[in-house]
Amino acid sequence: MSVGRRIFYNTAAQTIGKALAVFIGLLTIKLLTGYLGETGFGQYATVLAFQGLFVVLADLGLYMYVVREISQPDTDHTKILSNALGLRLSVAAVSLLGGAVIAGLFPYEPAVKQAMFLAILAFLPVSLNQILVGVFQKHLVQHLLTATETIGRALNLALIYLFTLQERPFSFYVAALVCANLAIFFFSYLVARRYERFGFEFDLHFWKKILAVSWPLVFAVVFNLLYFRTDTIILSWFYPENTVGVYSLPYKILEGLLAFPAMFVGLVMPFLSKTAFSDWEKFRNYIQRAFDALLLMGILVNVILWFYSRDIIDLLKGPSGYVDSPALLQILSLAAGAISLGTLFGYAVVAVNKQRAMIKGYLLGAIIGLFLYFILIPPFGYWGAAWGTVVTEVIVGMYAYLLVRGTSGQKISWKIFWPAAGAAVLMTGFFAFADFNWMLEITAGFVIYSLGLVLFGAAPRGFLKEIFFLQ
Repeated sequence: MSVGRRIFYNTAAQTIGKALAVFIGLLTIKLLTGYLGETGFGQYATVLAFQGLFVVLADLGLYMYVVREISQPDTDHTKILSNALGLRLSVAAVSLLGGAVIAGLFPYEPAVKQAMFLAILAFLPVSLNQILVGVFQKHLVQHLLTATETIGRALNLALIYLFTLQERPFSFYVAALVCANLAIFFFSYLVARRYERFGFEFDLHFWKKILAVSWPLVFAVVFNLLYFRTDTIILSWFYPENTVGVYSLPYKILEGLLAFPAMFVGLVMPFLSKTAFSDWEKFRNYIQRAFDALLLMGILVNVILWFYSRDIIDLLKGPSGYVDSPALLQILSLAAGAISLGTLFGYAVVAVNKQRAMIKGYLLGAIIGLFLYFILIPPFGYWGAAWGTVVTEVIVGMYAYLLVRGTSGQKISWKIFWPAAGAAVLMTGFFAFADFNWMLEITAGFVIYSLGLVLFGAAPRGFLKEIFFLQ
């Protein structure tokens, strides 16, 4: 089978797997929000956000290092993977333990502080699994990774359902996540060893070599973390747990929305890397077509969320509460669009070898993000957090684009926006007057939008063929 066809089938399998994972994730959120309510879900979200901050601090740029090194035929793959796993295990364990201790200094409920220690076991396997992603990417078998993740999500859902029947407190749902993430890493580890030989090694001398190469990426990860993940944590410092719960529900939906653009950009990345410096015309063509596709997708998603945010929230929440979550979802949908386009230019930055220069962009995002969060959240609560996220993501995305433009000469064309807007107007008109089941309305609206894209000449017809078959 050709490389192009392998990419096509691998991507199709990933898409199906991601769709299933999103569906399972939505069912999980529905169970959690319905049983725990605003306060309990806020406690759960606080634990995940707080320890999620510390697990990302342990990244050390190891993922990008592993992907690059094991793609080279003359490197010792076993030593690289084994020591990357050993280093990640050590650093992540210390970082997460430190996070649990630091959480004790904040005015959280005792149950939240105790759950911080339990969350160490939930995030350690996630951190280790990220190292293995490089193995799946190298051998074009990411669909197998998606399968292991789906198994873990299904286990999490089953345990959560069991605990809701038993009326367990929120810490049990953190324990369910522990079991699920351990299962994901266990299966991923077994599958990855079919393609590469590795284990866990603790060679301090080799660790120094790894860090000597990966250290610039540490700053990018930390700065990116500060502006993307601290809004929920800062909100939890100034407002009660039920407020965090109201904000976290639409934020979870935002994270789900980002799965597909990230997968799409990951598909485009090899072509950007292949053509950067060697064929700038093709590089610029791939960037433009990817931008067009993401813009079309973003317009569709934003229009749907502006009309049906309340229906979506009502579907996922319990019988009461979360009154402001629909409006927050509408605001965060703007951030989802900015993040999708920013992801494209962020990957392109790596392709044109400007990742060190991008550190300044992430630093700028961290400074602006923290400034906005501390200025806006105390008086405005989750409204300030949502708008702060939107503004910060737009700024970081623009910085990445300017770096790519300066290197490649890429000038993004917005020509496709106007015919896409025409298609969106047709869909908006339909939504405004439609009066039947909202899910069927969305389906019909999607069809109308797609036909509108063809009618107004907005659909980039040759893009997917070029990507999948290497034309």
